[in-house]
Amino acid sequence: MHAAPLLAATRVPLGVALTGAIRSVRPLAGPALDLYAALQPPGDKNLLGRPEFKAMFLDDLLNGSRFQTSAPLADLVLFTRDWGFGLGEVRVPVRWWHGDDDHIVPFRHGQHCVDRLPDATMTVIDGESHLGGLGIAQQVMDALVALGAR
Repeated sequence: MHAAPLLAATRVPLGVALTGAIRSVRPLAGPALDLYAALQPPGDKNLLGRPEFKAMFLDDLLNGSRFQTSAPLADLVLFTRDWGFGLGEVRVPVRWWHGDDDHIVPFRHGQHCVDRLPDATMTVIDGESHLGGLGIAQQVMDALVALGAR
């Protein structure tokens, strides 16, 4: 990514600006989330239509950004850097859940990663998109606990 150095240098000010923008639209947050949900694949649309998940997302968006909304920008910076290890070097078990209708992280990318991890299992979440794992959080936690302490 050619813009990586610029993004790394401007991540904090961009995060502050994004936080300010989110705060300025606070009164419109509920309708804006409804509009966003209406444009999402069915799995995310259904999840965001549940009152408890909608409340969680609004709370996270409006109150989780009290300091900065720079986490997504930090992700972008990290995606452009070498992490110091290859997927084939990971020596712990990996359990990967991925919606087959994910429009943010393509399903093929998840499969690509799982294929390169020595001890990885992918669970396909049929008909779900990027938020699908939230709807099966108990199943995910149970599977991770079943792995035991490492």
